[in-house]
Amino acid sequence: MKTEVEIVSYGGVSEVLTKHRWRKKHHDARFSISLRKPATAGRLVVAFSHDLDDFFVELFREKATHETRLLILNEGASADRLLSRILDLQIRTPQRCYVLDAKYGAGKTHIGAALIHSLLERLVSGLEADDQQQRILDARIENGILHVVSPNFERLDIPIAKVPVLKNADACTLQDFEIDEDGAFIYWPELDVHLGWSQLHQLVNPEAALKASQKNQEFNKRYGKALQKVREIAGLKPGDVPGLSEKQLGRIERGQCRLTSNAIAALSKAHKLEPNEYMKKLAKVLK
Repeated sequence: MKTEVEIVSYGGVSEVLTKHRWRKKHHDARFSISLRKPATAGRLVVAFSHDLDDFFVELFREKATHETRLLILNEGASADRLLSRILDLQIRTPQRCYVLDAKYGAGKTHIGAALIHSLLERLVSGLEADDQQQRILDARIENGILHVVSPNFERLDIPIAKVPVLKNADACTLQDFEIDEDGAFIYWPELDVHLGWSQLHQLVNPEAALKASQKNQEFNKRYGKALQKVREIAGLKPGDVPGLSEKQLGRIERGQCRLTSNAIAALSKAHKLEPNEYMKKLAKVLK
């Protein structure tokens, strides 16, 4: 059963999104998104820090429920002012509010639109994800700690010293990272390092590492069997997939490794399907 998560832009955010046709792209003036996850049901309000005036406080307290969350794009408001406003809003749990610090500069409309667009794309992708993997909305490094936030405003704090592939990197290299457009991972180009939520979680919670490994192995086996079935129904032999060796394909079908984006591209081409059509076939077999 699908539930509704309504992403509502407020004030200046609404103006930026309207100018850049976000409303047209998502076919709804109020950004309603149908989801299958009851846990994410509710309303998420997105606003600039300068829009948190007395009127907004009054409106939010009148309309908000215990499930309503607030994403604040901070253009430079002091920590004291933001804390005062959050207290006025009667938001008492961190899971209901997140403050994204962003520097927009004089030409904030253009820069702000790009940041807001990418942020909301990650937010939407994370809330709609069906792969049972937690996604990443935002990340930053402060005082040797990697702070990561999910679309549901869950937080992870990982000491850089606990991340083997990062602990010897200099400060400039550490700060030079990107977040995948779907929030699937954080990427450090110079180090060629990709880290997703589950990998980071495992670094600070060994018990979660074991459970995640067991779940991933089972999921990969189920996915591999579905992939093999779709291939056999299409009449394709293991050697009929250009770009994948029989050995590589065999490992994927046995669940010994995950299905990568390159493998998806090769398999969908062999099936003469677009990647999204091929993934839909796999999803039907999995069900």
